[in-house]
Amino acid sequence: MLRIAVAAAIALFAASPVSAMQPDVVPLTVAQGLLAGTHEEDIAVFKNIPFAAPPVGPLRWRAPQPAPSWTGVRAADRFGPACPQAKGSLFRRLLMPQTEQSEDCLSLNVWTSRPDAGAKLPVMVFIYGGSFVTGSASFPLYDGTDLAKHGVVVVTLNYRLGALGFFDHPALAAESPQEPTGNYGLMDQIAALEWVKRNIAAFGGDASNVTIFGESAGGMSVNDLMVSPRARGLFAKAISESGLGFNLPSSTGTAQAAAKSFAELSGARGDDAAALARLRSLSTSEIIKQQAQVAAFRTIGPIIDGMILPEIPSIAFAKGQIAKVPYMAGSNSNEATLMDALGTSKDDLLRPLGDPEDAVRKVYEEYGPLADDAFTRRLFDDAWFAAPAQALAQFATGAGAPAYVYQFAYLTEQQRKDGADGVMHGGELAYVFGLRGLLNDPFYGSYVKAATANDLSVVARVQAYWTNFAKSGNPNGDGLPQWDATAPASPKTLVIDNDGTKTVAGFRKAQLSLIDAAWSKYTRLPAPN
Repeated sequence: MLRIAVAAAIALFAASPVSAMQPDVVPLTVAQGLLAGTHEEDIAVFKNIPFAAPPVGPLRWRAPQPAPSWTGVRAADRFGPACPQAKGSLFRRLLMPQTEQSEDCLSLNVWTSRPDAGAKLPVMVFIYGGSFVTGSASFPLYDGTDLAKHGVVVVTLNYRLGALGFFDHPALAAESPQEPTGNYGLMDQIAALEWVKRNIAAFGGDASNVTIFGESAGGMSVNDLMVSPRARGLFAKAISESGLGFNLPSSTGTAQAAAKSFAELSGARGDDAAALARLRSLSTSEIIKQQAQVAAFRTIGPIIDGMILPEIPSIAFAKGQIAKVPYMAGSNSNEATLMDALGTSKDDLLRPLGDPEDAVRKVYEEYGPLADDAFTRRLFDDAWFAAPAQALAQFATGAGAPAYVYQFAYLTEQQRKDGADGVMHGGELAYVFGLRGLLNDPFYGSYVKAATANDLSVVARVQAYWTNFAKSGNPNGDGLPQWDATAPASPKTLVIDNDGTKTVAGFRKAQLSLIDAAWSKYTRLPAPN
C-alpha cells in the first residue's frame, strides 16, 4: 500500500501543472443554501463557505453569530479573504502573497473525494498557526487535495487574529453579560466545528468522526479545545503539532489591562458604551497599526476566561479535565528556528530550571560536549516543544484515551546537501499536507522539484499515519513501522529521521525529565512517573 502511494506521489509531482482546475461544477446543498464547487483532479473542492456572520460593525468583538443564508447558487471556487493581520512577515510573503484581507473572513474550505451524504468519511479539520497574529486557511501549503485522496474529508478554517481575535475590554462584558468575551479567535474555531457537525455529511463526512489538527498556534488551539467545555462533543480525536503545551495564557486581569492600554491609545477612555463605540469606529488598518504599538498585543493569544478556556491547559491536562479522545502530539528537531523571533535567551531557558548552567549542561552533554549555541538551541527545543508534547500525551493517556508522540527529524536529500540544521518549526507540514502547495513557492519550490523517491516515501508515510489516526484513533497500518502509544510509566516516541522510522522508548529521557520537574514546580503539574 505504501509503495503504491509513493509511486503515485512521484507521478503527481512529475506532472505540471499540479492543480489544474477541471471545468465541471460540483453542486452541493448545505443548511444556508446551494454551493457550486469545483474539481481538482478527482477531489471536489468547496472554498469560502461562511460558517458565521461577518464580525463587522456592532458584531466586532462579539461571539460569532449564525452564518447567513443565501438564495440562488453561491460560487465556492475561490478562497475568501484572510482575517486582518500585519503585512511584511517572511512567512506571509512566501506563502500568502497578495491575499485579500477583510474582517468579513469567517469562512472555511472543504476537500472531499465523495461529496455524497452516504459516504461517512472521517473528517480532518485544520487550524493554522502564526502566533495568533498571522495566518490563513488559504495558504497554498494547506491545500487539502492529497490528504483527501487518503479517504478523509479535509476542512481548513479562518479565525480572528490579534487585537480583533483576542481582546477583553471590560466594556464588552458589560454589553453582553451572557456571552463569553475576549477569546473570539477560539470561539470562531468552535463555531466552525459546530458548522462542521451540522453540515459535513453533505460533503461525505462523518460528523461523529472529526479530528482536529493544528500546528504552532494551531497546535496550541488544539490543546485549548481539548480543555474547553464549549468544544466537548465537536471532535473525536486531536493532533497538536508543535503546540508548546507548557505555555501560560493571559489571565483576565492581564488581558483587560492590555485592552485598556489599547483603547486609551485610540482615545477610548472608560469602560462604557461610548468607549466601545469609539473602538468599533476604528478602521481595520488603525487596529493593526495600534496592535503593534501596545507591547502586550505583540504576543496576544488565548485568555483564561473561565468559560471558553477555564484553566491553564497543562494543569487541566494534568487533572484529566479534558476531552477523553485519542490524542497525538509532537515536535520537530530544530524548533529553535523560533528563538530569534521570540527573543528567547539562554538565561530565559535556564531560569525556570532553578539549576546552575553547569548542572544542566551535564545532563545535556551525556553524549559529548556541546557548543554554547547548540546547547541553548537543544534546551529550547526540549523546554518549549518536546517535553510538553510528551507530558500532555501522558496526561491524556491517564485521562483514559490512547496518546501518541512523535519527533520529526527527516531532512530531504537537498536539505542535507545544503547543510540544514534540523527540521525547522512548521517543517513537518509539507509532509502532512503533501508538497503540491509549495511547488510554485519562490523559496520552497526548489526543494519540492528536487524531491527524491525517498523524500516522497516519507511524505506518504506521514500522511498514512495522520489519516489512519483520523480514521480509527490509531496511526498504525499495513506497511508502516510500528508506532507504540505512550504511557506515564513507559514514555514512547516515534522518531522519523534520516536513519528511518521507529518507536523509541524513553526518548531524551534525562533531558525531558529535567524540564518536567521544573514545570511541575512552576505550574503545579505533577511530575510524570
